[in-house]
Amino acid sequence: MSAPKKVAVVGGGISGLTAAYRLHSLCQQSGIPVNLSILEARVRFGGVIETFARDGFLMEGGPDSFISEKPWALELCRELGLEKDIIQTNPDMRRSFILSGSKLMPVPEGFYLMAPSSLGALVRTPLISLAGKLRMAMECLVPAKKNVEDESVASFIRRRFGREALDKIGQPMIGGIYTADPESLSLQTTFPRFLSMEREFGSVSRALMRPKLADQAAEKKASGPRYSLFLTLKNGLDSMVSALKAKMSGVEFLCGAEVAQVSNDRGWKIHLRNGREIAADAVCLAVPAPHAAGMLADFAPDLAAGLNTIPYESVATLHFVFSPGDIRHPLNGFGFVVPATEKRNMVGCTFSHVKFPGRAGNSSGILLRVFLGGAMERDTMDLDDKTLEKIVLAELDEVLGVRNAPRDTVLRRWHQSMPQYHVGHQQRVRDLFSKAAAYPGLFLTGNAYEGVGIPDCIHHASQTAEKIVSFLK
Repeated sequence: MSAPKKVAVVGGGISGLTAAYRLHSLCQQSGIPVNLSILEARVRFGGVIETFARDGFLMEGGPDSFISEKPWALELCRELGLEKDIIQTNPDMRRSFILSGSKLMPVPEGFYLMAPSSLGALVRTPLISLAGKLRMAMECLVPAKKNVEDESVASFIRRRFGREALDKIGQPMIGGIYTADPESLSLQTTFPRFLSMEREFGSVSRALMRPKLADQAAEKKASGPRYSLFLTLKNGLDSMVSALKAKMSGVEFLCGAEVAQVSNDRGWKIHLRNGREIAADAVCLAVPAPHAAGMLADFAPDLAAGLNTIPYESVATLHFVFSPGDIRHPLNGFGFVVPATEKRNMVGCTFSHVKFPGRAGNSSGILLRVFLGGAMERDTMDLDDKTLEKIVLAELDEVLGVRNAPRDTVLRRWHQSMPQYHVGHQQRVRDLFSKAAAYPGLFLTGNAYEGVGIPDCIHHASQTAEKIVSFLK
């Protein structure tokens, strides 16, 4: 029997854990003996996925859900035996709001991010001025763009729907997903469906108003995204992390293993900051692109330079726990997003105890989850914890009416955690992986390349594991 191959996965977030899990399974199925190590710089696994309980409240420090339209997270949960724990959003409250002045305006029914699937919904919304509504209604008369070059999301929305649609609806809705400046965000990478609608039907509105596409684009009784597609786990997304680890018997899990450098001198070597060296036949870097660049700077400067072309932004989540009656405004939806034109520190706020059942335990308490930072609110991240909490609480008071101080406050900061898919991102990634191909046995995965969401990370990591197995064979 041949000696086991040694594989090291650097990064213990959802990408690294999925890559390792899939690699572990595939090697067992193929009869390939392998010694597998997962190296994580932090004291825990999971990356930005972090579930914690406080006083009976279940909080998510990072993402709070995944979307079932991209099936890979749902499929993995089923494979891990978590299907019975999957829960949907509250079916009685499926609507969201956009802040306008100090008022919460419902996202118009049937709107699909930036575009209406019904003229009636457009006419009725108070979010947009009469002139803005007329400009949006004229979208079907705007000629389709003929060249195939990538453009920014902002350019696309302005070109098809006008400036007001961008400022009042498009930017805050998209900012809540990508924490990005739409002036830089790649349409081709992030919203290719809108591009396809323009090319196929000559108009996004025309495409959305076709019966089949209209049904797919928005739930008629919902305000905002298709909330029935958003899923989570009863005990939090950390359940997925625990289940992945439990399925990998014989795998070495190393916490506090900070990698300083990766090199290849008659075999791959991972150099830890504590002085330890780990030899491997293959290395998978499942870390943010700038971190990977730092690890490869001396050995592969061309690849490191390519990795450094993917910028990142920092974000934070701030949880507030209130007692019943502490908030004057009715919390009759899942939360709200904040346009950059409002000049607030908040990017958005989720009414977590409303959105998913069980987040307040058995109590009737209130759990608000405020999202901060990103490209449009970068300066917010420079504030110290106490100042940040004070400012955000004052903004919540102005919008929601806060009668009493919160019972508990929990802040989580995620430094340089959100990749920014700037215009030309797909070509940038193609060039990057072309450079990586010059280093056999080195593999890259993570949210920097083909999607920031949990399903995207799982899909890319699974594909990467298959490539590692092919290499080992």
